[in-house]
Parts: sequence; C-alpha cells; structure tokens
Amino acid sequence: MRPQIEVTIDGNPVAGAFYERLVSITVTDKDEADADTVDIELHDDPPQFLAIPRKGAIIDVRLGYGTLRSLGKFTVDKVSVKCLPYSMSISGKSADLRKTKLKERQERHWDNKKLKDIVGEIAQENGLTPAIDSEIGDFEYPWIAQQDEQGFQFLYRLAERHNALFNIKNGRLIFAKRGSGNSAAGTFVGSVVVSPPVIVEGTCNFEANDRTKYSKVVAYYQDKEQAKRVEIDAEGDEDGDSVFRIPEPFASLEEADKAAQARAKDLKRGEGAASVTVIGDTAIAAGAPLLFQGVRPGLDGAPYIIDTATHTYSKGEGYRTQISAKLYDGKSGGSGSVTDSGDTTDTTATNDSTPAANAPAGTPATPNLWNQTRRYGSTDAN
Repeated sequence: MRPQIEVTIDGNPVAGAFYERLVSITVTDKDEADADTVDIELHDDPPQFLAIPRKGAIIDVRLGYGTLRSLGKFTVDKVSVKCLPYSMSISGKSADLRKTKLKERQERHWDNKKLKDIVGEIAQENGLTPAIDSEIGDFEYPWIAQQDEQGFQFLYRLAERHNALFNIKNGRLIFAKRGSGNSAAGTFVGSVVVSPPVIVEGTCNFEANDRTKYSKVVAYYQDKEQAKRVEIDAEGDEDGDSVFRIPEPFASLEEADKAAQARAKDLKRGEGAASVTVIGDTAIAAGAPLLFQGVRPGLDGAPYIIDTATHTYSKGEGYRTQISAKLYDGKSGGSGSVTDSGDTTDTTATNDSTPAANAPAGTPATPNLWNQTRRYGSTDAN
C-alpha cells in the first residue's frame, strides 16, 4: 500500500498546492518533554507563492496506509523563506508545551507530600491532567523545594531521582517508569518488532559500548539524629570495577536510595545502543520496547527501548521511520497489564525473562512479555 498524509493548519485542511509543492515532512518523537517537533520543507515557486503560516498556528500531521493516525499537534514557531531559488521551511514544537507556564521560575516547598500530589498540583496549575505511575507516585517526601527553578527543571530533577520518564502529550503531564515499556498507568504498550523485510538497506547498526562499568552507585543523605552524612549504595554492573558517586546530598534515606537506584539503571542503559530505518509505521513511538527478529545472531531478541522515533514523509522515498534505541536496563520493566492497539486487556505478566541467544556479554535478559505482545498500529500509548 502507498502511504497517505493529511495536514491541517488551525483545524483546516491545507490546499492541494501544499501537497504538490511538498518536499518532506519530519516529525520527531523523543523520550523527553521538550523534544517533539515538526519540520516541513516546501518548494515555493512563482507565480503562485504559498501563504506564509502565522507563528502560533497549530499543525496536525496524520500518516498511515488507509487508516491515518495523528503524529501530534505542533505550534509553528519558525518560518524560513528563501528566494532565487524559492523554498519555505516551517518548524513547530509540541502544542501542549506552548500552553504551559512551566518555564516560569518559582520558589516554594512541600511538606509530607507524595510525589503524585506534587506533580498533580503542578499539572493542575498548567491545565494538564496528571498521568503518574503508581509505584513512582506513592513515594513521600518529608520536605522538598522548588528553589528558584523553572517548572521544567524541577520536574526533570524529580524524574531523574525516580528513574521516571517526564513528558507532556495530549494534554497530560506524564510520569512513567523510564525504560520499562509501560505507560504511566502501568500497562505494557507492546513491542516494536523489526525484521529484514521492513529494514531500509544499510541503516541497521548496534553496538556494545566499551565504557567504564560501575559495580555500584553511591548516594548520601544527611542523618539529622546522628548529625552526620550517611552513605547508601545501589547494585550496579556485576562486571564493574568502579564506583559511581552522586555528589548531591539528599534529605532522607529513602530519597537517597531512590536516586542511587535510578542512576544505576541509567548507567546500564548507556552500555548499548541500536539504530535502524524502516518502512514507515505510526506504531513506532519513543518509550516502546524494540526487538529485532531474523536480522543476525547477537542482535535478535536483545532488549532495547526506543528513545527517538523520527517519522519522515517525502515524495522521493515515501514514508520511513528512523529508530534510535538504548539497551534495556534489566530491571525497570517486564510486568503489567497489556495495552494492545489502545485497548487494555486483563492479562497480567510475570517478571520472567529469557536471555537472547548469542547476545554480547552483559546484555540484560529480555522480559518474556516483550516477545508475547507486539505493538500494532497504535500511537503513543501513554
């Protein structure tokens, strides 16, 4: 089937001249809050020049093969026009981000509040609906402050401490377990499975990084009763011979432990990466698990998490999706009910996992659920 595309600006379908002059549209979906973007390249030849869209216009891009799915809504923030030869470039960022006040600096604190209450309060202030993983959200802070920080900076700091994915999409402020393959509701979003028939030749790469491995991660907290700094550690890589120390002191044992565990998982994710370009598929989204099948020993079945999905439509190449992924940390996922094409079933997975055959030494085992449930035609399930 041939790919189809639909574009609207401020809710109105673009004119036929837009598609006639379209060179390419690229939508970038990243595993970060401020990274979703759209970039449009157009021929702008005389005598009928294209209308220049206003800054702040809302662009919606829909792609697919028969059934079209939205890749997001974006607010135009830059238009570049070139003359002789004539062309036009339109860029935009996630529409949800432009509606918030999260770039404003604030000073305030919370006493004896759970993370879900803190994030929920910030979401409400910005007209967003909170979507917070229950395991992460139930952590209680005796005291924590937003200290002359932007809301974004404060939320990033919280996310880093709790190994969380902080994002804003579809009117929701999301705090999900990073690298788990689960949505903020704890449901498994399904695996993206890549096999040779869909791979664009010459684009498939993977690596096992020869980098420093840490046997443990050490964090500190201030024990008020003993009036001294206390050390706590989290298990790292069993093959490691170095210790990673977090210099920032924390207010409590629980907070220091959370931070150490989160950093240990983050370091593990940095030990391997994969990238590939495939025939375009709207089911491919940042945060989803990635598996290769029938490509080569050592790569097949190894667990990755997609950190960037770049969807590009052009007249020359049609619809393609470029995937960048990091190695699964081995601890964050593998359990939860199943989300398939937007519908949650009552299936509950176990934490069982199986090592991929011939994978490089140190590759985490693949959660069995990843091999059982695939992602078909659904967009961002968070």
